[in-house]
Formats: sequence, structure tokens, C-alpha cells
Amino acid sequence: MDIKKTTDELLKILQNKENIQDYIDENSDEMLDVNLSEYLEQLLEKYKMSKNEAIKNSGLDQIYGYQIFSGVKSNPSRDKLIQLIFGMGLELKDAQRLLRIGRAGELYSRNRRDSIIIFALNKKLDIDKCDDLLFEMNEKTIISE
Repeated sequence: MDIKKTTDELLKILQNKENIQDYIDENSDEMLDVNLSEYLEQLLEKYKMSKNEAIKNSGLDQIYGYQIFSGVKSNPSRDKLIQLIFGMGLELKDAQRLLRIGRAGELYSRNRRDSIIIFALNKKLDIDKCDDLLFEMNEKTIISE
């Protein structure tokens, strides 16, 4: 599913609609109706990665990681999703979408900690190197002890 309209474009369309059903019908292909476990499966396919590999690379507990992928843990914390983002080696665009679908809030470049995480993602650092950088910059690390 490719998004064709920006969020701002959708908002303008919505604000000018008299009927919500018309808006939904006309823009159904723009909605984020996929759930977290479905999107994770799509990402595994896109990045040609196994669940086991993604979980191992993320630093997540194996059982917990599989629970996220299966949908048992449908609302993992933001940091757990960020661990998966690093574990899967996602590009920023896919990472942001994963965080939106997981209802965890996108990474925000005006936030110091988020900026460091974005930097680490763009530099293709692994989760441990990102945590080292966060620690060096006196920010909360992602992987909990």
C-alpha cells in the first residue's frame, strides 16, 4: 500500500467535506488500516528478513519479540518498537510509519533524544551503537537493563 497524498493534503480535503462518509469512501486507500503485526510482516518481506533475525538484531527478549509480531502484544512501548526498527534496519520513512501504526509517535527532529535516534538510523548504526551514542549524549538509552 503506497500513500499517494500527504497528511496535509488529506487534512485539507477533510476540512472541506460536508459528509465524513464521502471523505472515507474517496480516500480509503490512503488510510492506515493495517495493524501492527500485518505491517511488521510487510516489512519483513520488503527487507528480506526473518522474524528471528529481526528480533535477534533488536536486542528484544525473543518471546516478547514474537508476541509483538504475532499481535499478542498489540501496544508495545515506543522504545520496543524503536528496537525493532533498528533490528530490521529500517529506513526512516518505514520507521516513522511503523511508529504511527503502533500509535507510538513518530521520531521528532526537534526532540534531542529523537534527533540522536534519527542520526543513528540514517548512519545505519545498530541498536547497541545507538544506545552508546544516547548514553554519551546523556540521554535515556533504548534498551532497558
